[in-house]
Amino acid sequence: MSEEPPEQDVCPILDLTLGPLDLDLLGLRVQLSQIDLDITAEPGPGNLLGNLLCAIAGLLDGVDLSGILNDLLQQLIDALIGLIRGIGDGGEEDTEVAPA
Repeated sequence: MSEEPPEQDVCPILDLTLGPLDLDLLGLRVQLSQIDLDITAEPGPGNLLGNLLCAIAGLLDGVDLSGILNDLLQQLIDALIGLIRGIGDGGEEDTEVAPA
């Protein structure tokens, strides 16, 4: 029976689980099974990227990213609404003609 090597200290970078996805966009169908993505960094001699990521992994601890992401999402939604309105108007801006 072989012994597994002891696990080194690792820094969690990303733990993401995406549920199943089933999209139908104008005749294009995309089906995706559940995806589990786990990214860790391993520090140590010669692990330049692992050392760098472990050093910066804790920089955002205590930062409320949900507020920042909500603001960005709202800006994206507003931009999409503006784009859709522009397409609906034929791309022309509203101009009012003053009565003569």
